[in-house]
Amino acid sequence: MAAGNQRKRLFVVMEDMKPDYFVHSIDIEHMFQSGSGTSRGAAMEIRDLPSPMGQIPKPLANPERIDFALACDGATLVGVSNLKRTVLYDTRSGASSAGPELQHGKTGGTYVIPLGRRLYALKCRLNRSDQGKPSGEDCTLLIQDAGGTRLRLDCSSSSWRDLPEPPPDFRSLNGFQIDCQLSAYFTAGARIWVSAEERGTYSFHTVRRQWRKEGDWQLPFHHRAVFVPELDNLCFGLSSKDRCLVAVDVRQSPPVVRYNWEGTFPSWARDNGNLCGLMPEGSLVYLGDGRFCIAWTVLMIDNVDGHTHYFLHLMAVQLIRTSSTGSGKKHLRMVKRGVCCYEMPSHGLMAHVF
Repeated sequence: MAAGNQRKRLFVVMEDMKPDYFVHSIDIEHMFQSGSGTSRGAAMEIRDLPSPMGQIPKPLANPERIDFALACDGATLVGVSNLKRTVLYDTRSGASSAGPELQHGKTGGTYVIPLGRRLYALKCRLNRSDQGKPSGEDCTLLIQDAGGTRLRLDCSSSSWRDLPEPPPDFRSLNGFQIDCQLSAYFTAGARIWVSAEERGTYSFHTVRRQWRKEGDWQLPFHHRAVFVPELDNLCFGLSSKDRCLVAVDVRQSPPVVRYNWEGTFPSWARDNGNLCGLMPEGSLVYLGDGRFCIAWTVLMIDNVDGHTHYFLHLMAVQLIRTSSTGSGKKHLRMVKRGVCCYEMPSHGLMAHVF
């Protein structure tokens, strides 16, 4: 996202007890307004999650998991299903549509990665049953309009194709153990960088369609990270160790953690005994101009009636470039702008934020 461009809304995909996924939109400008920062001990603002703007249907016959990403147009959610479906949801019109069917199932989760004109789907877990199957696929996501003057998002006429195989040690450890778990990824330029537990880090050049191994080290992120050129060419994500926001220099090998902002993890939910808990997946969204939003699904048990309530916990932070006293050296200072909890409907279970 170019410097100076700011997103003002988040898109939330909610999993629940009902068959469909529900899509919500949240205006988060109030969290970045002057004076909205939270002080220690202050009561947290709680709001109702806005009514859904639409829904993404799921088949009734089979349980289905869809992993989503926000396409490069900033308005279309694209999803890949373990049942080989591709779905698109246009947040402007509320229309849901189907894309091409994948060639292979994606049980165990999928990294869904829009990059350039194409959409990439990497299987998060490979085991012995995946012998002979590719680790990922890609399809065209952007096509030229009839006049050839601009690109538009449309993968209806495309088809998925297998990605080339990564180096042998990506899939098979010591030549026999076929059990690969992806742990983190980010994109920079034409490359997709991906780490695998006990394997190391690899990158895929999307133009040359070639893999290479970057090193035996793993990226220090939990799942998706965001490379931000305007913020000192650092990569930002939730730490694989403590889930706090970290900034990493990925130009070094192995990468070097430059900043770790400990106050960005809602430890109160984890440390509050049996009354609170955190769902395992957090979300990080870069909004432009150094602004980030960190999201967690929090469950709270009512100590009166024992019912479980689910909330979407949002933290808005901004990174500001400042000079060190004396040396004049520039560094990034984190300012916590606001924290807000949105209560999910009684049928809500998990929220994914984009």
